[in-house]
Amino acid sequence: MNITNIKSTFGYIGFIPFALFSLLPWIIGGEISKIFIAFQIAYGSIIITFLGGFAWGWRDDQQNQVFNLSIGIGFSLIGCLTLLLIFFEFILTSLIISIVGFYLFYVFEKSTWIFNEKDQDYKKFRKILTLLVCISFLISIGYWINPYSSPYL
Repeated sequence: MNITNIKSTFGYIGFIPFALFSLLPWIIGGEISKIFIAFQIAYGSIIITFLGGFAWGWRDDQQNQVFNLSIGIGFSLIGCLTLLLIFFEFILTSLIISIVGFYLFYVFEKSTWIFNEKDQDYKKFRKILTLLVCISFLISIGYWINPYSSPYL
């Protein structure tokens, strides 16, 4: 089994909590739905912080590596911000920032020299995984703003 297949397998396994935490509110409903969505955001904040840390492992001789490190730190701070917003119960804002953060990280990673050196399977995998994560946050936003299911109405 090649390394791209292993990365893909682990990546899709890592997507399972996103899927569960976005679908369970629709299935179970009630007050616990707020907790599921908060868990989804918290899990997402851990993942985006982890992804932001990838820049530290990229080759130091690549072009714009200082900029890449700075942007990576910025994505880690976005993860902290989404957690902070949960604490102050700005759930919808946190969900929106999560979507934007994950998509922008993909755009950032795609613009790097190291991404261009990856094989096509890895590039396709990263695109699909980013889209799935963003869709899971959109599903949660749909639950949150739905007048029949919103935990605050």
